[in-house]
Amino acid sequence: MTDPSSRAADRTSAETTSSRPLARDPRQRRVRVPWAHLPVAAQDAAGGIVLFVLALLPLGVAGVELGELHHYVAPWVPPVLIAGQTLALTLRRVAPGTALAVVGVAFAAAQLAGVSTGLAGLGLFVAIYSFAAYGQKRRRTISVAAVACYALLAVALHAEGSPERPLDWVTFFLVLTTPWFVGLLVRRRLAEQAAREAEAASEAVRESRNLLARDLHDIVTHHVTAMVVQADSAAYVDDESERAQTLASIGATGRRALQELRSLLGALEQTPTSDPGGRSSRDAVAETVADLVAEAQQRGYPVTLDEPAPRPVVSDEVSVTLYRIAQEALTNAMKHSPGTPVAMSLTGSDGRVELRVVNEIGGQDPGVAGRGRRNMADRAALLGGRLDAGAADGRFVVTASFAADARTRWEGAR
Repeated sequence: MTDPSSRAADRTSAETTSSRPLARDPRQRRVRVPWAHLPVAAQDAAGGIVLFVLALLPLGVAGVELGELHHYVAPWVPPVLIAGQTLALTLRRVAPGTALAVVGVAFAAAQLAGVSTGLAGLGLFVAIYSFAAYGQKRRRTISVAAVACYALLAVALHAEGSPERPLDWVTFFLVLTTPWFVGLLVRRRLAEQAAREAEAASEAVRESRNLLARDLHDIVTHHVTAMVVQADSAAYVDDESERAQTLASIGATGRRALQELRSLLGALEQTPTSDPGGRSSRDAVAETVADLVAEAQQRGYPVTLDEPAPRPVVSDEVSVTLYRIAQEALTNAMKHSPGTPVAMSLTGSDGRVELRVVNEIGGQDPGVAGRGRRNMADRAALLGGRLDAGAADGRFVVTASFAADARTRWEGAR
């Protein structure tokens, strides 16, 4: 015979893991690349090495030349200047200001020395873009310094006899602003992405708090209400054996509450909860409404369940939700109309399942909807179902209807 506390453990674990709405992570929409797991410095180093090798090869591609000066230099000079303009890109996202400074100095030295560095000149465009997109510290100061250095480079090249005209200096400067503005655009998009991710994380935290509050309310309120009802009835019992039985039932209810609370905390900590009987979580939640009624009947509460044979086949999420709604409806009946009979019925047809809970309230005003009724409505909404709760003809009726194979809407959206 399976321990009821084990069924409660599996039920709580299944509810926490399968019925919890998951906030969609905006990063899931990003394109995944094979090297995405590598550090950014390693990724950028690979790009810099590729550009370094291409610049050394005699591809016959015109490089980026600003001063049109051509001087003889030692054979080791071009590779050093090429390395400065390419390998420094390793820091383009880690330290974009430093990368821009090194690449800029190497580019200026190559132009003043009259050395053709081929494709390595593209490193300057990459460095400018990277600083605009990822730079964080002293951005304005470095930007002003970069413009001033460009002006000094133009003056120095002119003094060295460069044939370029002032209009050429201005045109090249405007060309350099293109990667700058592209970097600013990317920077803005990254900021928007970060804001969306922060909002998604904040929403996930809020939703988790709401779910925890809802589960704690359902577990604690139900068991504590049952204990209060039993304790009140024990005060009017004269027979010692019957009183002892009532007190034992109160103790069992309290232990059940503690067990469900431990199970809830274990599920939140992602601690697996096993069933000594070896049943799956689906088997453990398949009879939850019947278990709830049986437990209430053992405590002597007048509650009945009418269900077809065989029982409707439903998904785990629907089974857990039916249990929690039935539990909350029974708790409200015990709290507001203690001792009155509660009739539950479970029906299934055309791929749907319906739970109906009815209890007598006489002429009492059920009052405004509280946390319990809101929780029931939220649970139904998560499965795309419908819940109606209200008083009619001296009775309080709760009706919940779902598709038998319903899943939480967030599960389908992932």
